[in-house]
Amino acid sequence: MEAEKKKRGRPRQAKDTIQYWQFARVAGVMCAYDEARERGDKHSVAVRGAVEHLKKSSPGMPISETEVKRILAVWRPRNAGTILRFERKILTEEDIKSHCWLQEQLAVLQGKRDLKLEVPTNLGRLTGSITVRFAERRNYPRHNRKII
Repeated sequence: MEAEKKKRGRPRQAKDTIQYWQFARVAGVMCAYDEARERGDKHSVAVRGAVEHLKKSSPGMPISETEVKRILAVWRPRNAGTILRFERKILTEEDIKSHCWLQEQLAVLQGKRDLKLEVPTNLGRLTGSITVRFAERRNYPRHNRKII
């Protein structure tokens, strides 16, 4: 019996999965796009603003206007009734204290013999959070559409 040969070329990603950094990019793009649309910006301005925001907040992350449009097409298709809505929130001092308390509680639990928990070390530096929820897809009608 022959040993299985290793497949040549680039390893394929499992279908219907994305990496963490890609999900973080989607969340950042969707938050920036929604905020721009709620301010009253047109689609093209909101797309440009999402690119600028992501480049400013994460300079090493690849992003372009075309990629923002792809993200919108996948995560917010035109015929979808319900979508995932990403909302950004700046944390208050009280929120940061509660995160620190959570970090302390996780450290206590990790000290117990049977629990194997990995305690995040960067919770104290948090300044913002993102909430993900299901919501109705908003429809932004054209301001110059023909009224029949």
